[in-house]
Amino acid sequence: MTFDTAFLWVVTLLPIVISPGPANILFAASGSTFGVKGTVPFWLGANITGLFQSVTVGFCIDYIVSVSPRILDGIKYAGVVFLLYLAVKFFKMSCREGQILKPLGFKDGVIVELLNAKFLLVPTIMFSQFYTPGPGSAQRIVGLALALLMLTLTTNMIWIVGGNSLAAFVANARHQKAQGVLFGSLLTVTAIWLGWQG
Repeated sequence: MTFDTAFLWVVTLLPIVISPGPANILFAASGSTFGVKGTVPFWLGANITGLFQSVTVGFCIDYIVSVSPRILDGIKYAGVVFLLYLAVKFFKMSCREGQILKPLGFKDGVIVELLNAKFLLVPTIMFSQFYTPGPGSAQRIVGLALALLMLTLTTNMIWIVGGNSLAAFVANARHQKAQGVLFGSLLTVTAIWLGWQG
């Protein structure tokens, strides 16, 4: 990949992967609530799953979706339901005092990413714009997927650290309740918006 192509790749994909979406809102919420260290398992789960999704898209998802578009609808609506479930967890956090909350773990990151229809668009866009079939295809697919992994690891950490910087602000119970309502509301609005798309 030339410098010009790499620059175009970043300029094309950066706004998509850093924009607010289900996973990024959860990264900020988790970073704010549990700190960077407490969010790392969730971050790794989401990003490792994203890598496998990217490779899958590179090899076959475009064909599967072209044959049966309902598969993408099923993923989208399962993701909406999971986002609403997570929103309820944040709303409950805003109502409970003195309760010890567990950070989102690796398994939660896997589930969020599997059901994150927005993320499936990223490798689809990437491969449609920056992949040319031919000799060495497998290496190019894996190389692009690894480059996307590096980009998402970095941008997700920005959301986690940004959320963590809010931790001092939300240290008291009143602010924690407001945070639960804020993040629960953001996830609810995101779920509703995603449900109405398509």
